Order: sequence, then structure tokens, then C-alpha cells
Amino acid sequence: MLSVDSSKKYKYVKRDRILPKVTVLSVPSAAAGSASDVEGGAALTSVGVQPLSGMQFVVIGKTSRKKADLGKVVAELGGKLVATVNDKVAACISTKGVHFICEL
Repeated sequence: MLSVDSSKKYKYVKRDRILPKVTVLSVPSAAAGSASDVEGGAALTSVGVQPLSGMQFVVIGKTSRKKADLGKVVAELGGKLVATVNDKVAACISTKGVHFICEL
């Protein structure tokens, strides 16, 4: 288990992406809405793509969006927002200013 003092010694090392970036080549015109719909994932789910299917996420700290709004976006993309960090959580949604230590 890491103590608070050992977290100060951590040095960030930028690494290459393991997973390739996914881009949507075209969205049918009936599904294409406003720019906010595409950001929210409404356009992706209307064509049947759910990239977060079966994944769980947790929100930590204060974010620019409300937790309920983030939950809707994650749910539209097939994921689920949970309250606690556990071994089934795929990622934590947070801001740059939040630093935490999580040991599973």
C-alpha cells in the first residue's frame, strides 16, 4: 500500500497509446444532429454503435459537467456509472487537478 509521502516521488512518464484511436468515418444524415449530440454520443447510439458496452466508470472530484449528465452520456454509449472504485471499473472520470491513489 502506498503512503502519502511516496506519492510525492511519482514522476509522470508519457507513453504511446496501446489502443488505436477510433474514428467514425461517416454518420448517416438522419442520425447526425447538432455538434452537442455527436459529443454526447447520441449519433453513435442511433446507428447502433456502443463503444462502452459492459464497461463501468466512476466520477472523482468536481467536474465541469454534473454527475447526472456524465451518467447519461456514458449510458448512451453503453457504459455504466458506478459510485465506488473496484476491480471492474474501466476508468475514472476526473479533472487534471485531482490526484488520488487507488489500490485494487
